[in-house]
Parts: sequence; C-alpha cells; structure tokens
Amino acid sequence: MNAKPLKNWTPDERISAVKNIFNTITPHYDLLNRIMSGRRDVAWRKFAVERIPSNARKILDVATGTGDLAIAIAERNLGIEVVGVDFVEKMMRLAQNKTEAKKLTGKIEYSAADATSLPFNSNEFDSATIAFGLRNIPDRLAALKEMGRVVKKGGKVITLEMTFPKNLRLRNFFKWYLNNMIPMLGGIISGNRSAYRYLPDSIQDFLTPDELSDLFESAGFTSINKFPLTFGLTYLHEGTVA
Repeated sequence: MNAKPLKNWTPDERISAVKNIFNTITPHYDLLNRIMSGRRDVAWRKFAVERIPSNARKILDVATGTGDLAIAIAERNLGIEVVGVDFVEKMMRLAQNKTEAKKLTGKIEYSAADATSLPFNSNEFDSATIAFGLRNIPDRLAALKEMGRVVKKGGKVITLEMTFPKNLRLRNFFKWYLNNMIPMLGGIISGNRSAYRYLPDSIQDFLTPDELSDLFESAGFTSINKFPLTFGLTYLHEGTVA
C-alpha cells in the first residue's frame, strides 16, 4: 500500500491501488459493508432507488461492484433493465452470482468499463447511478460528464457518498470510528488491514456535500438536490441532464 497521503497519489497510483484493493476484499465486501454501516447501507441504497424517476426503464449503475444497487433497482419493477459497469471484474463475477441467485438474470447485464470512458451511445439510458464509487475515481468531473452523456435529456444522475456530519460530536466520533474501528474490523474479517486503511482515507479525502453539488453544476446538470442521510453520514446528490 502506498505510504504517501492519499491527496498526493497520482491518478495512476490511485487506479492501481483501487483495482488491487477491491480484487483482494471481494469475498468479504458485502459482509463488512453491513457490519461497518450497521446495515444503513441497505437503507441508503433503497432511498437512491426511490429517487429514480418512476418512468425510467433503462438504468446504468456505474462502479457497480458486487451489484447491490443494480439488484435493488432491478427488484423495483419488472419492466426495468439495468446495466452495471465496473473495472474490477472479480467483484462483478460476485454480482453476477448474486443476480442469478435472485433470479434476475436477463434484467441485469454486467460489463467491464472505465467510468470516464463509458462504452455506450449518448442518450442511451433514462438514469444513471453510482454508490460509494465516485470517491475512487481520480477525475470525478469526467465521470459525472460521462454519466450525463449517456443519459437522455431530462433524466437523472444520482450519487451516494459518505461524508462527515455537521454535528461536531458526531463528526469527531465518526472520524475516530473511521480511523480506528474500520481498519481493525476490516483487518480481522478480510485479513487485509491496509485495504481498510484506504477506505477511511478515501472518505476523508472526498469532497464536501457543497463541493459535490458544485461539481454537479460543473458537469452541466440542473435541478441539483442533496439529501443528508443518517445524520449526514451519507449524502445523496441528484441532478437532471440538461
């Protein structure tokens, strides 16, 4: 693991580290998400699904990982088609297994892709989502613009990301939890403490909710909204493609 502060990593160093980390922790990823969030990650994804327009029929899930959000979207409506993309193919193999177990094969398609260069036509999707993955992409603006490119005019782009709550006591507790409990729990369960050192660092290095709203504006989205979830530990941002 790179010993430099995360903010000093080059884009190539970050991409290489993310691929290595998520290939390593795939078998334990879902379990650790549930434990470390107190299962709130399930509720956060449910809220994201609820924010997708009811008339959306083809939806792209970027940085789909093990497919939790893609599956939640597909379960919402029999008429929905979901495409999940990620550049960590080991995680998508697990996503495919989960999809088959839930009898959703045919509703969800998984494909290897770079979030900043999506292999889809412009205006191909009704909405696009990304949950807890934008912070791992060095060029976040390029990723948002790509999501906007492939979504039809009037469609939504939705992100979920963890952040620090405004309440000072909660903020201090969350910082302690991130820097102490997550590496310890991650190390015990996955055997890779360094991977769960990167994950807290990536949250602390990420944009504030207001900065992410500004990035949505820079990407050309309109009707930008942000919603604090669980005392502001996580935010959902959404924007409409102009």
